Amino acid sequence: MRKIISLTFIVGALLLIFLPALAFADKVPPSYSCTQPHRPFKFKTDAEVSAYKAQVEIFRKCINDFVEEQNQAMQKHKDAANRAIEEWNFFINMESHR
Repeated sequence: MRKIISLTFIVGALLLIFLPALAFADKVPPSYSCTQPHRPFKFKTDAEVSAYKAQVEIFRKCINDFVEEQNQAMQKHKDAANRAIEEWNFFINMESHR
């Protein structure tokens, strides 16, 4: 019994420590860390053109990956909000039938 009480106390203390940090987790919008390639005024060789095109592709993929990650996070938040609305509607429907 003491172990259960002790474990409950520890879990509660951990929640008190970490929940405030989690509450502010989305206050600062995320930013991407992609770097735009530098385009020279004039390419001197075909190798420079190829290297630039490769850098452009890396930049494009980085931006696309960031956007996809943000869209997935947005969908998770939308799903959570919809579940909360469904729970509220269920609660109200149950209350109105009492």
